[in-house]
Amino acid sequence: MTMESKEQSRITMNRALRAILLEASEHELREAFADTGEDLDTLAARGEAVAERALSEARDATGIEDLHRGLGAFVRMLRRRDQLTIDELAHNARVDASELRRIELDPAFDPNPRTIFQLERYFDLAERSLVVLSGAVRVDDDVREEAVRFAASSERISGLTKEERLHLNQFVKFLRKHTDR
Repeated sequence: MTMESKEQSRITMNRALRAILLEASEHELREAFADTGEDLDTLAARGEAVAERALSEARDATGIEDLHRGLGAFVRMLRRRDQLTIDELAHNARVDASELRRIELDPAFDPNPRTIFQLERYFDLAERSLVVLSGAVRVDDDVREEAVRFAASSERISGLTKEERLHLNQFVKFLRKHTDR
């Protein structure tokens, strides 16, 4: 097996594991880990601690609220594009409606990784595109600045104008370029 195919296999395995962990119910996870000798609660606590440290470091290193403004505007615009209420999107994407409201309105809110994953899947976005905007990974200043520009230009509440649709499409392309690295 070549080095490139090993790396591709590793990436594929990581993506599959990520999907399983984010989509599985607590019961399914407990069942899957039952034979491993690992305590799921201990693993969950360690995972939460690692995620919290990573988010804290990201907050310190970047303008996390700027990214969250971009995330909120992006989700709101995608929802408007598809003519969905928050409750409809929550139902369709299998996420909590109150969390969607906070994502859209509160730049200080740290979204749940599962919610970010579910929204990426529901809107068929490039993998990690919303992860970038959630602040869970370190980003370049150009990503933060583009998120701020995008959020500032998407304040309307009615249906998307042609200009907003164009801006939305450009932002999706921008995110795809920055998540394909």
